[in-house]
Amino acid sequence: MDIEKFVEAKGRDERIKEVRKKIDELGIEYLYLQFVSVTGKIMGKGIPADH
Repeated sequence: MDIEKFVEAKGRDERIKEVRKKIDELGIEYLYLQFVSVTGKIMGKGIPADH
């Protein structure tokens, strides 16, 4: 499956660590995620950066 290829991609763990470090350096507390639903509506969700 595509999701398995994505999760198991070479170098992904290192990249995650880089992004986590940048979030911490910038003092970011919340992230706002956006995506398009199946019906075409733009959806979003705010989450704590610790997640």
